[in-house]
This record gives sequence, C-alpha cells and structure tokens, in this order.
Amino acid sequence: MSAGSTAKHPGRVACDAEALKAFWEKKVQLHVQQLQSEDERVRKSALGRLRGEWAQKLELRHRMLQAPRKASPRSSLLGAESSCAGDKTAA
Repeated sequence: MSAGSTAKHPGRVACDAEALKAFWEKKVQLHVQQLQSEDERVRKSALGRLRGEWAQKLELRHRMLQAPRKASPRSSLLGAESSCAGDKTAA
C-alpha cells in the first residue's frame, strides 16, 4: 500500500507483503510440526494396545458368562467330596 492510500484509509496498516507471507508460512510450519509430534506421541502410546487387550478380555468373559453351563467332571468330583466330608468320624 502506498502512503497516499494509508492517509485515505486510516484503519488500514501498510506492511510488506513478503514479511506477511513469511509470517504465515512460519505459522503454518509450526502448526504442521505440532500435528506431527502429536501424531507420533499417539502412535507411541500404549493406550491403543491396552484397550485392545481389555476388549479381548471382556469379550472372552462375556462369552464365558453367556455360554450354557456344562457339568464338568471336576465340579461333580467336588460335589462328591463335599458330601463325604460330613460323614467323617473319628476312628
């Protein structure tokens, strides 16, 4: 902008276009660097892996709770032992 147009429009500020361009290029470059560092931080984080592990554990537990209960040989043996436990007498 010329000095004459600044006098006509006192609200406008005259500045060098190259300086303005350099200012915004620097701002954009800084923003890109911040985005890259944030992306790298998120990729290095163990949070995603931990969420996946917990999701697998919860899914397995959910399946176990939803599956029909079958009488396992171990549980029937425990039941037999518990009924015999009351019959023990001192010899």
